[in-house]
Amino acid sequence: MPLEPSLLRNSLLFAGLTDEQLKGLSALTRLITLRPNQTLFCQNDKPDGCYALIEGTVKVSILSSGGDEALLAILGEGDIIGEMGMIDGERRSATISALKKCKVAFLPAAGFRRFADDNPSVYQHMLTILSKRLRASNDRLAAQQMLPLSGRLARLFLKLSDGFGQPLDGGRMLIKQTFTQSDLARMTGSARENVNRQINQWQRKAIVSRISRYYCLDDLDTLRDLAEF
Repeated sequence: MPLEPSLLRNSLLFAGLTDEQLKGLSALTRLITLRPNQTLFCQNDKPDGCYALIEGTVKVSILSSGGDEALLAILGEGDIIGEMGMIDGERRSATISALKKCKVAFLPAAGFRRFADDNPSVYQHMLTILSKRLRASNDRLAAQQMLPLSGRLARLFLKLSDGFGQPLDGGRMLIKQTFTQSDLARMTGSARENVNRQINQWQRKAIVSRISRYYCLDDLDTLRDLAEF
């Protein structure tokens, strides 16, 4: 069943489109519900379209040749999933799995191409999205090469607070999503022991704390300074 256009307006995939374009593309989409830990698609799957994350949280991961999982990113409401495969037709570069119950809007590649052929400005819209994704990838690569662990971890916490942050009193920010130190280590390209050491140091300096299962960013200014390169 096609989705109401209003459900898609906040997604990066559809933001910026005209009302008419949004209505046309929403007529091509269908809603998919994922259970916690359910896989949306796997690394090396053939692409059949892309997805807009309407509700929930998913993880992006890859498997090494030895079978070890590397966590690349956590995506939340509004994020786009699988748009590159829809454009270039290459196999999926990562596995997407739900961390909690999710709702995603699926846009089939064939339907998108037909619609975009009739509405060429939609291709420009997708080009803008891909350009932003490339810039973000370049920023992550630069941070990986130029920043010490403290800077990489600070950037990660700030990024996670953008997607999952809940403001608290005193200018603090609670990251309302659970992450293990192993998760943080994988996303910063570090060893878990080093992440543990850095977080303990920040806790002693009241930069980061824990509230129940969640990390709380107590000193955002210091984290922003550490994240600069």
